[in-house]
Amino acid sequence: MKKFILLSLFVLPLTLSAQIVMADFVVLNEGADADYNKLEKVWKVHHQKAIDAGHKIAWSVWKRTPTADEGENAPDYVIFNQFSSMDQLEKYRNSFDYKKAVVEMKSGLRGKMSSRTINSILSKNVKKQVRTYTIQLVDATAFTGGDLKKGDKMSYVAMTQLKDDYEEYESKIWKPSFEKEILRNNFRWWALTKIVDRNEAAYKPLTHIVWNIGVENPRDFIDEDDYATRQMKSMMDSYRNMSRANELTLVYQNE
Repeated sequence: MKKFILLSLFVLPLTLSAQIVMADFVVLNEGADADYNKLEKVWKVHHQKAIDAGHKIAWSVWKRTPTADEGENAPDYVIFNQFSSMDQLEKYRNSFDYKKAVVEMKSGLRGKMSSRTINSILSKNVKKQVRTYTIQLVDATAFTGGDLKKGDKMSYVAMTQLKDDYEEYESKIWKPSFEKEILRNNFRWWALTKIVDRNEAAYKPLTHIVWNIGVENPRDFIDEDDYATRQMKSMMDSYRNMSRANELTLVYQNE
């Protein structure tokens, strides 16, 4: 059975929170969407081989839904590569050999795609920018609703921490609201992750990312909070700055 390991591991007890996920926010060159999808289909062979060999845990690609009035370099896709630890990530980076990866791709696609076609796909300049964030789990609800499949939706919001106890605020004030909705079968998953590393292109002020997976045709959330909780929720802007929400659709994942 296929599983989206990023989620299935994130929802285990937090003693396993040392797991590391590299999230690549990919901005494409204009008109490059079709060529980009060809590229990911070819690279899937390498990622699957790396997972089978125990060099990483999971890989998936999600397409972001465009929104009105978004910035020039809004991401088109988000790629997740998950590792069991920072040590495993560093070993993968240090041992990665592009020429060897190309050989793996050609071997895996033998009889399906010619070597010349693969070379052509790999040679095209489809990416304008890649912003890479290395993220680590802080807290999460249980994951419900079965395994994720192609076409499933997930949303995210980027956060910039303003107070030292921001993470505690999310866990004690907002997480319980999502847990109540999960019990009503009105939500699937909520998680808070922190950014522990980033590349030069990545946005610097951001400190955390919150992930959400809802249900189709959701009902209104029930407001059963006590007075103190309602007051704390009203203070959210003092704890963090929040970006607009972005929707992702799952398009590729490992077997």
